[in-house]
Amino acid sequence: MPKPKKIRKKKSFMFTSRHYSMTSIIAFSMGVCSLAGLIGSIMLSFSKKGHPPVHIGGVGLFGMAGNIVGIIAAMNSLNERDIFKWVAYGALGLNIAGIALWLLTVFWGL
Repeated sequence: MPKPKKIRKKKSFMFTSRHYSMTSIIAFSMGVCSLAGLIGSIMLSFSKKGHPPVHIGGVGLFGMAGNIVGIIAAMNSLNERDIFKWVAYGALGLNIAGIALWLLTVFWGL
């Protein structure tokens, strides 16, 4: 009696419903806006030869607050299912870098 043929399993593809998380997009945009505010305030400070207007401090305050909110939003989006995680990790890194740059700017400026 011949040996039975091995049944080969067909290779199949699994389609998922991955999507971009709205909270990670918000976190990414908050990081970009904070870094844009940082670059703008540095350029304004250089154009005024080191004596910027007083309201630039508010830009720094809201930039830091935006980075903190962005970090929280990125951490919350990492807990969601079936999302593209690279956006959340990018947003987290961008917000951490933004808060570090704002702190460096504040302490270096004192």
